[in-house]
Amino acid sequence: MLKIPTRHLLLVNGLLWTAIGTRIALIGVNAYRGLDTIPWWYFLLSAIVFAGFWFMFTGVVSKYAGRIQAMEEPRTSIFKTFSVKGYLIIAFMITLGITLKRIPQVPASFIAWFYSGLGPGLLSAGIRFILRWLKRT
Repeated sequence: MLKIPTRHLLLVNGLLWTAIGTRIALIGVNAYRGLDTIPWWYFLLSAIVFAGFWFMFTGVVSKYAGRIQAMEEPRTSIFKTFSVKGYLIIAFMITLGITLKRIPQVPASFIAWFYSGLGPGLLSAGIRFILRWLKRT
């Protein structure tokens, strides 16, 4: 099992969430670029989605950063970051995201405003993990 110094788990999580958030945000931006017209309220929808996920991921970061910071062993498996419930939620969200992208009936406009809100929400969570790591080093 892959073990790393426990003190770096916050950084690893931060980099992972930042990469995923960036990728999802780019999918949203590219969907926006493919639209013929973009009503102003799509940007409002993106902002609302971002705010919702920002608040949700704030709790997630707190919970899992606390879990990581409570670990006492010097080296830990990167898979110990999340609980089983956490991994089930992640699997569900990944499956839902892939499904939404693959269903032809889901309009590109939805992908544009939803992913453009979700991506920055994930990115902000990654930045919060990294900031917590920086405070500990």
